Amino acid sequence: MAQHRAGHRPRGEENRRRSVTLTRVSLSQPDRRFIIGRSAGCCNKCRIQVFRENEFAEKARLGDDAHIRAYSDDGPRGGENPVTGELNGRANIILLCKNCHSEIDQHPLKFTVSVLTAMREDHYAWADERLGHTQVRKPKFHYILYLNTPRVDMYAVANSLSLPQFDFGSANRFRDLGFEAGRVMASYTSILNSEDLYASQVAEVDDISGLEVGQYCFLEPMNFRTVAVKEGADLEAAWASDKSIIYRRFGDWTLICLIDPRWITTSTAGSTLRSGQAQLCGVFRINRTDPETRKAYASPLFIAQKG
Repeated sequence: MAQHRAGHRPRGEENRRRSVTLTRVSLSQPDRRFIIGRSAGCCNKCRIQVFRENEFAEKARLGDDAHIRAYSDDGPRGGENPVTGELNGRANIILLCKNCHSEIDQHPLKFTVSVLTAMREDHYAWADERLGHTQVRKPKFHYILYLNTPRVDMYAVANSLSLPQFDFGSANRFRDLGFEAGRVMASYTSILNSEDLYASQVAEVDDISGLEVGQYCFLEPMNFRTVAVKEGADLEAAWASDKSIIYRRFGDWTLICLIDPRWITTSTAGSTLRSGQAQLCGVFRINRTDPETRKAYASPLFIAQKG
């Protein structure tokens, strides 16, 4: 299961005499987006997220678009019967983290074409069920108050959404974009209104005790309390004391959403998120749950008000 590379290293004296060279096209972008979307951005073997973001909003891709049957005959599983479709198409590609990719390529007798194909289909089914890969019923978004563009972009890749590409340059917060901020907001609002979104739908009366880490949730429009959302705070310390958050109670559980002020879109949005209470909706990713305190912690991708 070699990664995409330009050539083919022949094996055996006969192949060396023929000096065969293979030239192949890259995996197409539609196929790549399909594979990432169906995998929910997770390794199909160990199921860790292969797209990461640190506290500086720097993104990393920790996985490979790996071949099930190697592109060349001398690669892992290269001698097995070809899969249906192109060797460089979605039918022959599986998303793996780099550790699992290395393990699988070094054990081709254990990880055969049929084993890997079944593994991928099982993972796709798991992703559909576990990560809420169902189309949400959403209102028309009128005003986006909070837009964590790195997280939204990662969600878009995992769900095959086509988002606009902007160069944020040296901007350290959304409002540093100046006049460009309005164009960014308008573009994202238009796409989030027109595209299908996939997540677990959460209504005001729902039980949230079963939420899972890594799960994407769409919160329908509902009232949230806001606590000490302000710029310049030590976020880790603030979050540890349940500040710089918005929250809502669902029965005996509380959903706490961690707010990074860098991603507040305008001064008006900041005022709303500091008002003590606001009706909000949006997509959130569950970071952790604590059954003892009955709290679930989430990071917003975007927070909006309906039209």
